[in-house]
Amino acid sequence: KSGDDIVGNETKVKVVKKGKKLKLTNSKNEALTELSLSKGSKTTLKAKKSPSSSNDTITWSTSNKEIATVSSKGVVKALKKGTCKITAKGKYSKTKQSISLTVTGQNLASLKQTYANDFLIGAALNTYQFNDAEAAEIITEQFDSMTMENSMKPESLLDRVATVALKSNTEVAINTETLENVLSTAKKYNMKLRGHCLVWHSQTPSWFFKENYTGNKDVSKDVMTARMENYIKTVMTYCQTKYPGVVYAWDVVNEAMSDGGGDANGYRNAGSNWYAIYQDGSFIEKAFEFAAKYRAEGVKLFYNDYNEYAPAKRDHIYNMAKNLYDKGYLDGIGMQSHYSMDYPNTELVEAAIKKYASIGPNLEIQLTELDIHNTDNTTEGNQKLATKYGDLFKMLVRLDRAKEANITGVTFWGLTDDSSWLTNFKGETSYPLLFDENLIAKAAFNAVIDAAKIQG
Repeated sequence: KSGDDIVGNETKVKVVKKGKKLKLTNSKNEALTELSLSKGSKTTLKAKKSPSSSNDTITWSTSNKEIATVSSKGVVKALKKGTCKITAKGKYSKTKQSISLTVTGQNLASLKQTYANDFLIGAALNTYQFNDAEAAEIITEQFDSMTMENSMKPESLLDRVATVALKSNTEVAINTETLENVLSTAKKYNMKLRGHCLVWHSQTPSWFFKENYTGNKDVSKDVMTARMENYIKTVMTYCQTKYPGVVYAWDVVNEAMSDGGGDANGYRNAGSNWYAIYQDGSFIEKAFEFAAKYRAEGVKLFYNDYNEYAPAKRDHIYNMAKNLYDKGYLDGIGMQSHYSMDYPNTELVEAAIKKYASIGPNLEIQLTELDIHNTDNTTEGNQKLATKYGDLFKMLVRLDRAKEANITGVTFWGLTDDSSWLTNFKGETSYPLLFDENLIAKAAFNAVIDAAKIQG
């Protein structure tokens, strides 16, 4: 453009030589018309312009961002199984060229097969997750045990209206529709089911502890014991009659010990309706007595708790559990195992496992709610997470194979990072699990697989 009519300014003009054709190639300059990537993988595409002297700007796009993304530099990332088109287009010439992209599965090693001779590998799930074909495939390929995140807790199963209609001060009614959904899903997908949980101070409705299931007056200890027995009997009998063999273990009592400030024996005495009525921890033994009475042959009974590695709490749990074990009620300890990146260290967890193992021969130990709170989703952050998971599983395998502890299961508390409870609980985004929000295996997954290769 002539600058004769412009005073005191300069105008820079880019002259674009349009391209007539585009050819898509890979990093080796091999021409492509179609492309196949495994889920989670990346590749870089190039758009060769013809004539080669063309300086047109290339833009990239994908026909389906759920299946694959493409950056401004032609980097394609496969996210979900399926097919889509990746297109390069000249910004000025409008010349374009597309290739068909097929995203296949990840071809992962199987966690449950890798640890088949060691212990069960499980995940905390919700039944709706099986409605997603890819999620269902990952679940069934990787895990042989599952725990319902909420659907088997008392607040999900106790039916107040139906209970009041029974016109009894000790009998209770349960929501069998919820239980049916859980049990039928487990059976359909051939998953072993951990029952979580029967007796807990939290997520148990307050009306369960009141006279006539209403009002503010607590029932007596005798009435509460009868209600407890009726509830345990009703839930266990339904599971075992309708779906025999599906539930292989129960967390009979959950989180009954204090982190500090409990009673002299370490029992949680604040915020617990169970303790308020019994005025001690005797309800725990009653719960195990009833669970042992009504369980089917082979079903295992666990006590489950968090911060179970902390020495003071660990020793209180040990004392309580030792009594139950000696009476023939307790089969195992459930170590919830909610960790952070810097605490606890592996040595502290190992010391707790050995302490619980000393309760008696063949006492089972399961890590029942494993996750590691991690706020760093960078490559470096995920590698640190992988190292922590790898160290933990190497320790578990070493103890189990050396018969220093009878470890029978490890359950991750969630399937993908975006479904983890930790983000809400911690008030910050957490990336604590083995799979990201797209069900793509992270470095931590590979670390867990590799940990099984140790000798011993």
